[in-house]
Amino acid sequence: MTTSFRPLGTVIQLLEELGHEVTYAYDDLVFVNDNDFLLQFNNEGPALSLFFNQNCPKHNAENIEQSIIPAGDRMGLSIVKKGHFNVIGQADENLRIEFFNN
Repeated sequence: MTTSFRPLGTVIQLLEELGHEVTYAYDDLVFVNDNDFLLQFNNEGPALSLFFNQNCPKHNAENIEQSIIPAGDRMGLSIVKKGHFNVIGQADENLRIEFFNN
């Protein structure tokens, strides 16, 4: 079994420099304070997928995308916009995340 390197510290630093705060990191997902977007680590090195909440205003999503992708490049992270996500509450009080690719 091989474990891939996930540079969570670099991602946290990047987000803080852009005015965001990581509220929760679980497995390959990084949740951000305003819930407008999340990042998902890929299996290939320092590559991440960017997903926007379906409820995120388009203007906010455009601003985030225009700032996070070049800032990630400068820090050695490859961030690619992949699509949207939706969080659905379950009867057992768990949450389910649905991803929608572009």
